Amino acid sequence: MTLAAAAASASTKGGAATATLLPDRVDYLVVGGGATGMAFCDTLLRHAPSPVSVAVIDSHARPGGQWNDSYDFVRLHQPSDMYGVESTRLEPAPAASTGDDDEARGEAHRATREEILDYYSGVCGTLEEEYDFRFVGETSFDVSQLDLVDDDEASAKDDEGAVAEDDRHRRYALSGGRSILARKVVDGRYLEPDLPVHVPPKFGFDPNAIDCVPVNSMTEREKKHHVIIGAGKTGMDAITFLLTQRNADPDDILWIVPNEAWITARENIGSCMEFLRDCATGLAEDGRLNEEGRRDATRSSDFFQRGFLQWEKQGRIYRFDEDILPTKFKDATLSKGELELIKKVKRVVRNGRVKSIDDDGTLRFSDGTTVSLPWSSAAVPDTLFVHCSAGAFNYSKQTKKPPPVFSRCRISIQDVYGTPGFCFVGSVIGRLESLDGKLSDEEKNSMCLAPAPDEGRARLELGPSGGDVGAISGDHGLVQRLHNLREWLRVPEIRGWLVGHRLFNLRHRGAEDIDALVEETWNALQQFDIV
Repeated sequence: MTLAAAAASASTKGGAATATLLPDRVDYLVVGGGATGMAFCDTLLRHAPSPVSVAVIDSHARPGGQWNDSYDFVRLHQPSDMYGVESTRLEPAPAASTGDDDEARGEAHRATREEILDYYSGVCGTLEEEYDFRFVGETSFDVSQLDLVDDDEASAKDDEGAVAEDDRHRRYALSGGRSILARKVVDGRYLEPDLPVHVPPKFGFDPNAIDCVPVNSMTEREKKHHVIIGAGKTGMDAITFLLTQRNADPDDILWIVPNEAWITARENIGSCMEFLRDCATGLAEDGRLNEEGRRDATRSSDFFQRGFLQWEKQGRIYRFDEDILPTKFKDATLSKGELELIKKVKRVVRNGRVKSIDDDGTLRFSDGTTVSLPWSSAAVPDTLFVHCSAGAFNYSKQTKKPPPVFSRCRISIQDVYGTPGFCFVGSVIGRLESLDGKLSDEEKNSMCLAPAPDEGRARLELGPSGGDVGAISGDHGLVQRLHNLREWLRVPEIRGWLVGHRLFNLRHRGAEDIDALVEETWNALQQFDIV
């Protein structure tokens, strides 16, 4: 399909526009008004050396991306001061804090779904007042158009008409028969999480016999018994909701935990770089191991598990069962109080992933085992099975090797530094783009390494299951983040900007201190030929 043909196809798919007028021409068309897209816009607009025009389109009517589709009782995992855009705080002003001891108790402000949606609406309003910026909701974009863009022939024409209007802008089709000229398209959906409301369960069941709903719908059901399927933060939130909002008896909850995971302690949140440093230096300085023993540790999960066990002693990491070594880490975050609350649920099944549910409620697992409901099978009509097993960070829509982060006509926002919330990722890519005249795309891409999707795991019968505590390697996401940060610190404009950035997880350190941490970690990894 040619680009013009794709444009014609997209124009017939419909999609109502909001009252916001769509500009005819912009410098940047940002697809996706969620955390990464909004952070990108805010930073780019505020740091671009000369004014640029930006339009954000999103299928939702409001900015906020996935928060429009999240369950009503969701809150941020981590404090609000680590989330949002560079310029605008999400957390209340210090004077409005509920107490000096809040953060020590793990109770620093954590925004609710509605607070976050209101926040992003406010950010959009501010950007529209101060810059050439528009948010246009209820608008979709066929990303296959980007696959047809040849960056080396930006002004080419095809046999169906002009595609490039000039040597800088291309015309792209939007829903509702509309189109827009843009110099660059920014794909802000690449890190779009998988949500149970959109990703159906992989396990089979008869909906006429089994009442199974995504977590979003559990507030609409009043049932005595609940089977929570999924061990991530969504499953933890579902249990917390039942115990605190529904006053459910813990014995009326059966929790299906396919894999045990390490939990970030909200009272003492550390950064990914500090964790990697402690893993690397701890192993290098372990006098109980000879050189071969240390190298063996880097070839297995032992490298990271030693770090997790060290952080557990420091109160920076939790686990639900001290007798079980977790095999996953997805940065789910709990306070000690929340952890103890969830541990009241004693009916926990750790048989792996659910493959199917029989009509009498019997759960069949991928390892061939079966588990009957702990209450009578006659209670199946009064049992709600809650789907919390989508795996937010599986990114099931992304199964192909991604394009470079920066190219002539496209920017693809990818995981160049990771959580919390990927807000900082959008911001740092926006800041790099603001240096477009000083850094080439090749130079920017060299400091934007990011993990590629595992195509094989995406084809698994029950879908991918991310977050494995695996072996360390040069391609590991944490090592890529270290490389990227090391390169950013060498760019004077980025170096000064990083210190104190509200979304940067090392903001509490000075530039020299960050340098020392990065180089100490790098040197330790060099000993093991990781970098």
